[in-house]
Amino acid sequence: MSASRTMFPGLDLRGSAGLVTGGGSGIGLETALTIADLGADVAVFDINAAAAKAAADRIRAIGRKSVAIAGDAASEVDVQRAFKTAGAELGDLDVVVACAGILGDYQPIDATSVDHFDRVMAVNVRGSFLAIREAIPQMRRRGHGAIIVLSSLDGLQAEPGMASYCTSKGALLNLARAAALDVAREGITVNAVCPSVTLTPLLEGRLETLPDGAAVLASYAAKHPLGRVLVPRDIAAMIAFLVSPLATGITGTAIPIDAGKGAAWDAYTTPPWLAAT
Repeated sequence: MSASRTMFPGLDLRGSAGLVTGGGSGIGLETALTIADLGADVAVFDINAAAAKAAADRIRAIGRKSVAIAGDAASEVDVQRAFKTAGAELGDLDVVVACAGILGDYQPIDATSVDHFDRVMAVNVRGSFLAIREAIPQMRRRGHGAIIVLSSLDGLQAEPGMASYCTSKGALLNLARAAALDVAREGITVNAVCPSVTLTPLLEGRLETLPDGAAVLASYAAKHPLGRVLVPRDIAAMIAFLVSPLATGITGTAIPIDAGKGAAWDAYTTPPWLAAT
C-alpha cells in the first residue's frame, strides 16, 4: 500500500471490488489508484484503451487485481460489457464510481447545436445512469454497495457559455437522489460529488488552446478562498470516504468540493491582507 497516496491510514477496503468509469485519467485515474491503495480490486473503464491499460498496470503493480476495459460510457452495449467483464474478473462489484464525462464547447445557448447538447448529455447523464443501473444487480447479490456520480459545482449553480454541461451536471444530482431512494433499504448508497475547478488533463487541454491560459488558471485560483484550484487527489479523497464503511449513513446527497468557493460572497476576490503575502 502506498503511504504517499493513502489519505485514511485506518481505512481498509480489502475485499471490495470496484469499477471506475473514466478511470484512465484525471479524477477517475486518481480515484481508481486511491481505492486500490486502500485494498480494493479495481476495473478501469475508459474510452482510451491505452490509458485504461496503463491504469490497470499501475493497480496490479501495488498488488491488487485489475482489468482494463475500453469503451464508450454513453453506449449501453459497452457499459453492459464492462460490468459483465469486471464481475467475471473481480467478482460482484460493491464500489462503482461514474467519473466519465466531457466538458463540451464554450458557446452561448443560442449557438449550441442539438448534436452537441445530445453528446454532452449522453456521456455525462446517460453514462452515469447506465453505470448505476448495471451496478445494482451485482451489489444486490453482495448485500451492500456504494455508487458515486461525478457532478460539478456547475450542477449546483451555472456559468455562461456552458448550458449543455451545466444541464448535464444538474441532472446528475437528481439522478443520484432518485437512485438512492430506489435502493435505500438494500444497503446500497448513491451520492454525487460536486468539484469546483480541478486541474485535470481535460482542463489543461482547454487552457492550452487559449493564448492566456496561465492567466486564466491564476484567475480561477484567485476566486477560491483556499487560493488554489483543486487537484484530482482532493476529489478522490472524498470519494474514498464515501465508498468506505465509514459512510454507510450518507446517501442521496450532493457534496461540494469547492476550495471554499461556496462560502464566498458572489465572485470571491482575494482580500488585500492575503494578496500582500
